[in-house]
This record gives sequence, structure tokens and C-alpha cells, in this order.
Amino acid sequence: MKRRIIPIIFVSVFSLILWGSVSLSEYYVETITIPVELVDLPRKYSPSYISSDVVMLKLKAKGWDLAKIFLTGEHTFKVSAHHKIGKFKAELRNEIENNTWITSAFTVLEISPTYIEYEIDKTVSKTVLIKPVVKINLEKEYDLVSKISVSPPEVEIRGPASILQYIDSVETDSVVFNNVNERKKVEINLRKINGISYSFEKCFIEFDVQKIVEREFHDLDVEIRNVPPSKELILFPSKVSVVIKGGINKLGKLTKDSIKVYVDYWAALKSEEDKIEPIVELPNFTTLLDIKPNKLEFVIKQY
Repeated sequence: MKRRIIPIIFVSVFSLILWGSVSLSEYYVETITIPVELVDLPRKYSPSYISSDVVMLKLKAKGWDLAKIFLTGEHTFKVSAHHKIGKFKAELRNEIENNTWITSAFTVLEISPTYIEYEIDKTVSKTVLIKPVVKINLEKEYDLVSKISVSPPEVEIRGPASILQYIDSVETDSVVFNNVNERKKVEINLRKINGISYSFEKCFIEFDVQKIVEREFHDLDVEIRNVPPSKELILFPSKVSVVIKGGINKLGKLTKDSIKVYVDYWAALKSEEDKIEPIVELPNFTTLLDIKPNKLEFVIKQY
């Protein structure tokens, strides 16, 4: 039985090869869409505008030749700029000779669009900020305790002067983080801008997320600001306690010196009562929940 199977497989494979060979020797019509590539550009110049960045070709050729297009990798349709600067219009049929991959084996039945318009402008470069495009969905009872940092923060971009003059930043690809409960550092691509090249293609974004807790700080001195030389502002009491919330690690590292509490002499002078609310300055990514007492009695003395 095994001796019969081998000849059957051999005959089947040979038949398929023969059928494929005969089929690919026939003529076929195929439509392909490929990118347009401007070539023969003046030195230090680049395209600032092109009316269509792809071209559709309807080709007639033998199956073997059509198959080569797909097997030998991606092709582009080259359009010569003839080392000239300015605005131009190119008939695409006249550009077929610039595309050596379209040999005499092919008949070009149709080109769409029939022409393109383009502009060649001076190439310049400048450095711009990178802006992260990030959405963070946090796990319950967690919050962001840092800025979203980008490393490196800037990128050098290069392209036509007429385009670069309107670009002051480059965005990253959009990314969404779900159920976040810890620090993240992720590599992300820079979002492409047509006609512009970057000194690098990726950057890192980093941010910190911590479990949110509360902490109370007692006996904080209240600073008195902007008191004229001949005046004195006396507070009762002169110390307060505050309750703040923030990331568990962040609050654990805070000291009383990290929190500033003060009143302003001129605010007290304008007060219609003999009490004033102290102002609390907290570290970033912390929130004031309570201050005790929330109003302080005061006396202004004249010397």
C-alpha cells in the first residue's frame, strides 16, 4: 500500500506544477495600488505638497511576470522632479520610463490619477516638544501621583520649510492604559507627519500611580506674610492641623516642612470680621481634605 501512495503523491504534485506552469504562462490583467515616490530632488530640498501619494496601475502581463511584482517586494511609482524647485504638474504616463520594474513584459492599460501636482521646497530642521497622547483608566482607590513624563522630551524634525513653520510639537501614538495600579514606563511610537522625518521614531512615557490614603499633620506653624514695618499681625491660634490625601508612598515621605500654611496681612485688613482663613500650599498631586481650625482670630497692632 505504501509503495502505491508515493507514486500517487508524485503524480499529484507534478500535475499541480504543470497546471500552474501552464496557467502562469497565460496573460492576465491585474490592478495594483502603489506609493508615489518623487526622485531627482535638488540637494537640501524636499516635497512640501503632492496631490496624490498613491497611484493605481492596471497592468496586463503573463502570470509569471505579475507574480514577480508580489514576490520581489514592494514597489513605488517614481516621478522625477528633474532637480527643479517650485510647483509642477507631471503626466504619469510620461514617468513610466523612470520605473525600471515596469519592463516591456507589461502593458500599462490605465493609470489613475493621470497626473499629479507637487511642490518642491527648501528642507530645514528644528527641535520641537513631544506631546504624549495618553488615557489612563485607574483601578479603584488609586490615582496619578506624578506628571506624565516623556524621555527624551524633544525631537529634531526635518522637512520642507513651508510645513515646519506650522509645527511646534509632535504627538505620540494614542495609547490607553486600563486598571492601572502601579508605576508605568512604556516605549511608544511618534505619530507620523507626511513629508516630515524625525531624528528618532520612538520615545518613553512614564508616570506613577499609587493607592490613595489620608494623613493628618499636627501643629503646623502659620506664616504671616506682607506685614508693613510699623504693623504686627497676631493670630489665635498660631498653629493648625491639616488632613490631606495622596499616594501612599508620596504621603509617607512628606514632613511638616513639605506643607506651607500662611495668611496675608492685607487680606486680614480687608476682612469684615475678626477671623481669617489660612491658605495651605501642598506638594503636587496631594489634596487638602480639612484644616483645623479653618478660621483664625487675629489682632492688628500699630507701632
